[in-house]
Amino acid sequence: MFERRRFKCLVLLMFGVFIFGIFCLGYFCPDRVCASTAPAPSFFDNAPLLSSDSRSSLYFQRRDLGKEVYFDVEGDDVLVFLHIQKTGGTTFGRHLVKNTDISHPCMCYKDRKRCDCENSKKHIWLFSRYSTGWACGLHADWTELHDCVPKVLNDREGESRNRRYLYFTILREPIQRYISEWKHVQRGSTWLTAKLMCNGRQATLDEVPFCFQGSDWTGVTLDDFMACQHNLAHNRQTRMLANLSLIGCYNQSVVSNRAVREQMMLESAKENLRDIAFFGLTEFQAESRYLFERTFRLRFTTDFVQYSETHASKVDVAPEQQERLSQLNHLDAELYTFAKQLFFARLEFARSSSGRSEHFMKYEQDLKIAGVDHSQPSTEYEDSEEAYDGEVDAADQEEAEQKDRIARAEKTRRRRTQWT
Repeated sequence: MFERRRFKCLVLLMFGVFIFGIFCLGYFCPDRVCASTAPAPSFFDNAPLLSSDSRSSLYFQRRDLGKEVYFDVEGDDVLVFLHIQKTGGTTFGRHLVKNTDISHPCMCYKDRKRCDCENSKKHIWLFSRYSTGWACGLHADWTELHDCVPKVLNDREGESRNRRYLYFTILREPIQRYISEWKHVQRGSTWLTAKLMCNGRQATLDEVPFCFQGSDWTGVTLDDFMACQHNLAHNRQTRMLANLSLIGCYNQSVVSNRAVREQMMLESAKENLRDIAFFGLTEFQAESRYLFERTFRLRFTTDFVQYSETHASKVDVAPEQQERLSQLNHLDAELYTFAKQLFFARLEFARSSSGRSEHFMKYEQDLKIAGVDHSQPSTEYEDSEEAYDGEVDAADQEEAEQKDRIARAEKTRRRRTQWT
């Protein structure tokens, strides 16, 4: 009996020492030193955070916000720019190839439109208009890029290897973006050479007919531009961010109910926006620059210059036209509202995160000194894509390319007709 009691006391003593040891270890030794494995996500880690935009009613998980990926130019990382028309993407793209502080910056040449963005192993680290060109088609969308980018890089590098693709994009207020696209087309530019690839084939002319005959739509009125039901400018941002394979690509008979098809496309675009490494907003340039630098641990060497008004903002739109514009871009309007809420939630999260570098703390201080109000659009706003964006920019509009436009348009028509 005495031996049993002594044994129990010994067991209790050892258990007490064990509990006390665990307490001391947790109190005195930090997790990053003592933990043998990565800590499991706690309830706090997954707790929803309210968007910093005071008008927001959405909640986001921390996995939607903490998008710091520490871009490794010497590793297997590739930045992939999903360039949506008329969002200021051309200017942003130029910053990437000319004004990025990185160990292996892009090499640009006077007699070439594209730059070489490679690391010491000759691996391409940037997939964009000014590095690889329109390798997946003119303004390729999410669906096209995810299918095409690995194939293009394997072909250009001469090897098949695992890479980490870090997608990013820029969004713009839908009505202003739409008007900007109309003005661009009105001046004679088109996106006829867009491939519209999905599930291994191009959209047919029956699925997406052209809105005009001939080589361009020069002089088109806003009413005529809106009247074409096949105009891809309608809800462009939602379509380009969605996984179109989910709705049968451009074949509307796969999901014949329009309301269902549109909702599926919108939800897909929102989900992809949650997962994307970074997205910026044209109306918030300083904040977009900050988030890009914070996300990828890269730094731009020049400021993002902005202007107080745009060509699109100068257009007089009648009330009935404004109503029609809203109807044609209702999906983009909902996507943009969601994007703005997520954008400011990420901005708030980035500022509240611990362990910020001196560079980012100084950058925030510079924004404060400059009087940047993060709840409203910047007082100045860049719209240089009016001069540069689209199929060709100002430097590209040479006489030889103008003469070649009709031939290219006809070639595109013939190619898409073959899929019919």
